[in-house]
Amino acid sequence: MRHLALLAALALALVACGGGAAPSFDPNSPPTGPLVALSECDGPPDEPVEADVEGIELPPDATITSVTPQGPLINLTAYIPVTPVNVRLFYENRDDLEILIIEDEIFEAELLVSNGTHRTYVKASAICQTGSTAVIVVAAELDADGLPVPAGALGGGQNE
Repeated sequence: MRHLALLAALALALVACGGGAAPSFDPNSPPTGPLVALSECDGPPDEPVEADVEGIELPPDATITSVTPQGPLINLTAYIPVTPVNVRLFYENRDDLEILIIEDEIFEAELLVSNGTHRTYVKASAICQTGSTAVIVVAAELDADGLPVPAGALGGGQNE
């Protein structure tokens, strides 16, 4: 009986400690550790390219490696020096973005977010212990029907 009371008090204390504001995102001190099943990172696999894409939302230190306009959509690839989980946390900790859909599978994370004028689809895949490659598609809100959506989501890029 004493053990049950102790467990109940511990559970209550843990619940009381939860909640509150989400911690801020610091890419130099990610909240999750490296993916040790993968090799160590050597940095971006491709050379960076200059890109001035209106409405894009990327984590700090992301290195854009390609930009391909396709009608109203802009397709990009990038290297991001954090794990896919930490890419997801970057977007979740942004107060200025609306998270529309999230799919997180540790070694891969997919998100669809809006900043009010543009939507950004991100699919980050781990390529090394502390780095990810990302496929990013950006479109103005009015053209968001053409955006991909995370796996398992229903419908197109618009809220349903």
